[in-house]
Amino acid sequence: MSLCINPSCPQPAHPSNSHTLTCQACGSELLLQGQYRVMRLLSKNSGFGLVYEAYQRDIPKILKVLKPERSENSKVLRLFRKEAEVLSQLNYAGVPLVEPDGGYFIYHPQDSSAPLHCIIMEKIDGPNLLQWMQQQGNHPIGEHQAFQWLFQLAEILRRVHQHNYFHRDIKPDNIMLRSSGQLVLVDFGAAREMSQTYLAQVGSLGVTTISSAGYTPPEQEQGQAVPQSDFYALGRTIVYLLTGRSPNDTTLYDPMLNAFNWRPQAPDLSDEFATLLDSLISPRVIDRPRTAQELLDRLHQMSLNHFVQQSDVGVLHAETSLPRFSSTEANGFRLPGATKPQASSAPSHLAKIASSRVTYWTWLIAGGTVLAAIALIGLGVWGRQRSHSARTTPAPTTTPSPDASQPPLPETRVELLRTFTGHQNSINALKLLSDGRRFVSASADNTIRLWDLSTGAALQTFSGHQAFVNAIALSPDERTFYSGSADGALLVWDTGTGSQRAEFAGHAGPVNALDRTPDGRYLVSAASDGTIKVWDTNTQALITTLDGHNGAVNAVLVSDDGQRIISGGTDQTIRIWDWQTGKTIGVLEDHDSYINAIAISLDGRFLFSASADQTIKRWDLNSGEVLDTLVGHTSFINVLSLSRDGQTVASGSADSTIRQWDVTSGELLAVYTGFGMTVDHMLLSTDQRIITASRKNPAIKAWLTDP
Repeated sequence: MSLCINPSCPQPAHPSNSHTLTCQACGSELLLQGQYRVMRLLSKNSGFGLVYEAYQRDIPKILKVLKPERSENSKVLRLFRKEAEVLSQLNYAGVPLVEPDGGYFIYHPQDSSAPLHCIIMEKIDGPNLLQWMQQQGNHPIGEHQAFQWLFQLAEILRRVHQHNYFHRDIKPDNIMLRSSGQLVLVDFGAAREMSQTYLAQVGSLGVTTISSAGYTPPEQEQGQAVPQSDFYALGRTIVYLLTGRSPNDTTLYDPMLNAFNWRPQAPDLSDEFATLLDSLISPRVIDRPRTAQELLDRLHQMSLNHFVQQSDVGVLHAETSLPRFSSTEANGFRLPGATKPQASSAPSHLAKIASSRVTYWTWLIAGGTVLAAIALIGLGVWGRQRSHSARTTPAPTTTPSPDASQPPLPETRVELLRTFTGHQNSINALKLLSDGRRFVSASADNTIRLWDLSTGAALQTFSGHQAFVNAIALSPDERTFYSGSADGALLVWDTGTGSQRAEFAGHAGPVNALDRTPDGRYLVSAASDGTIKVWDTNTQALITTLDGHNGAVNAVLVSDDGQRIISGGTDQTIRIWDWQTGKTIGVLEDHDSYINAIAISLDGRFLFSASADQTIKRWDLNSGEVLDTLVGHTSFINVLSLSRDGQTVASGSADSTIRQWDVTSGELLAVYTGFGMTVDHMLLSTDQRIITASRKNPAIKAWLTDP
């Protein structure tokens, strides 16, 4: 498929366009700038332009095209070009990447005197926060998550304001959530440069007013936007997330009194955090934080104060009902990446408090932000960092020193064997069948496919889901499999015929992971609503609901004895459950960011967990002790895959590499490169082949690891 963007084209989706460089209906160029091929229209209602999905080879991009009638307005055209200009100066994960010299360009359709103004940028692999809230059923988020998201957004604004720009249009629609958990501020078309010329124009007709109902501050409505206007919109956005109600909802806003009364809709919020939000949304600019750095400083201080206060009164402690595992759960403020103060017993707890202070401020001095400290974790390249006493000592926050006696492993560059084409959108899950010759893929195109690994042929296509398919689980005999989707649906399929057999009641939010008990009698589903559900596979009846995670559950496994369920989530914890009683057996806490994947060794001794903090933890599953922290990846770790013989475990990362580790010792055995894609999903076959897929495009690829 290749789409023509000529507004006058009589057939933009001409069926022969996929194999040509010019549109077969109008003759316009299809390969924009000699490298971008447009695949589909995403939106007609995005400000001044149209939004398309395009590909640079197999890399997905977002193409924005200014509507022709809008390009005649010089102010609109200036705002459109400003977006590319601003983004090209910001090289940060919190904003879409735009190449410094290739973001903005002009395209000339065939036989048209009016050129099209275009911007090409990175495609973010996730929903915006408005969509995310809708997926969650508009349930309000908690204070912990709101605090972390506010910190991320304040850091993004600090960087934007440092470049002398301010955004002017912050709202849930313009904040996207990467699969890694990183928020991304988008749509910089309304951004303005902070200069003496601009300040002289404030209040005059020379400043274009941008308004988003409920999020735009009073001074901006009057054409007098200033950098602190971003804080007002930011505060209103956080209030929306905490209440599940838009700022113009009558339960929050009384138009007769012009009063905004949001606190009763978030009654569990601490007074300190609510007061901070009130300062952000103050009608008077002077009552808001002066700079983004000042806002960050207040968040830092709130986090530090909360830690000290809770430790002083002995709130942080190990629950006696869970003797073998740490279950410390401070539900208050915690900066992204910050290590929680560990449980302690008198009289040494004051020393623990002092230790946490030193660690916290060391991060501030060394990196300027806690996010910088997180990035340091992945810089080591020699394999692993010992952490035998992780339950009583905070994990180190700096890169471990390499073992000089062991040279770094040489990297092995893989060779591409085959690309599996057929899906029309990104890949969300892969499962290899026991014969090693077939595998199943789930996609954001709402379909599932069964593939022949040897030939690349699609054997079956399973259609029936009404939303993105996120997870797959196979029955023991593999004649049946189960799938879960973004609308919470759970379906049962016949592997051979491709027909749908049954449907479960499902979840209130997107299903993220599936597994089944070894005997196949029960299906376990984990979802973004924070719950885990156990179902009878014969009757599709709900057996029990496990509720304990403070956030979305990203990964779930059933132990080989069928007695325990292990889950990992965005609350940075791993929970072990006795599913028959519904009780939590233990809580494992040592990661500094979201848990993205888990794996259990075949003998049940070791648990591996992979995180957005760029590390893998190797746990003793019986004691709950961290045996090793495996480092080396330089970005989020998205997937773990155990080899068929159980001797090794492989990790796939957003750094486009795969690392292979010894299960028993934790030693790094191999580093594979050359994938040219983020490794979000991975399968290991028995014949030195790796199958990979990414959430960023529909291509599934098979690689030879020993070329």
